[in-house]
Order: sequence, then structure tokens, then C-alpha cells
Amino acid sequence: MTEWAFRLTLAGIALTNEELDALFEAGCDDATFSLERDGTALGFFDREAKTQEDAVLSAIHDVENADIGARVLRVTEDDDWLTASEIAKRAGRTRQSIGLLIRGDRGPGGFPTPVIRHGSPNPLWSWAEVEAWFGRYEPTVVRERGPKLSPDFVAEVNDRLDLRERLLHSPNAPWRPRLAEALPLGA
Repeated sequence: MTEWAFRLTLAGIALTNEELDALFEAGCDDATFSLERDGTALGFFDREAKTQEDAVLSAIHDVENADIGARVLRVTEDDDWLTASEIAKRAGRTRQSIGLLIRGDRGPGGFPTPVIRHGSPNPLWSWAEVEAWFGRYEPTVVRERGPKLSPDFVAEVNDRLDLRERLLHSPNAPWRPRLAEALPLGA
């Protein structure tokens, strides 16, 4: 079995204690849940499965069959947001060395910009972006951290989740038959 790390964006729940208990009982004991400031609920999964499809689709099934009204809106590769100190630890470098790379005083330049907290004493960087940058600049720094979800698989799952939401909100849209004829799904 392989461990797959990913994040689900959820709708229809407020993450009450009862909802969290129901999610746990439904099989989401390999996830942690968070309610963001804007009310978005997130589920961070570390799911063991043979394939990415088994991992993601079983997590969606478990969340939606917890009988709490939760719907999965989006799947995202789990992308850690790290401080410069955490980047240094993962890369096996000093905080000062990472600071030089960030400022462009060392290395090829083009270090990723922070994803959040720009201008604060502790900005956060996307590990996926930093990892890709190190992969080009100094590949030996980046250790394999397990399998990654296929971008094509994630895109197709999200396309289907988006379409499902659209159908939910406008099930009898008058333009749908013409659209299906003009742009058929499938090969």
C-alpha cells in the first residue's frame, strides 16, 4: 500500500463535533479537518491505497456518505506552506543559506515568491513550488516524499465535481442538450 496525501474542499458542513465524529465513523480517521476564516471546510488526508484513484475516490465516498450533508467540491494535491526555517530543515540547509537564495544573493535567482503573508516577518512558501525550484537548481537537495497525484487525474476529478455542482444548481438548464451535442464528453 502507498500513502497518498491530498486535500478535499468541502461544502455543506460547519465541522461541529457531531459532524467530525460522523466523518471519523464513516472512515475518515486518516484525515484532519479545518474550518477556514471564510467558512470553507478542508479535509487533509493521508490515505493508504494501491492507487491514487482508490485513495481519492474512497475519501470522497467516505465524506459524502457520512450522512451529514457534506459535499466534496475540489481535490488538491496536499501542498505544505512553509516558513523559511521549515524550508531550511527540509532542504538540509541553514536558515541563512535559504535567506540568501530567497533574496537572490546566492544561486540562480528566481526563488518562488511567498504564497501568503507577503512582507510579514514570517511569510509562507508553497513547498511544491520550492521543491520544483530546487529540482531545477540543485536536485540532490530534494528527497522523494512519496507519490504525487497525477495532475491530469486531479483535473478530471475536479471537472466532474464542478459539473456535478452545476447540475445540482441548474438541473434543467435549457441550453444543456445543445451543449452536450456541440461538446460531447468522451474520446
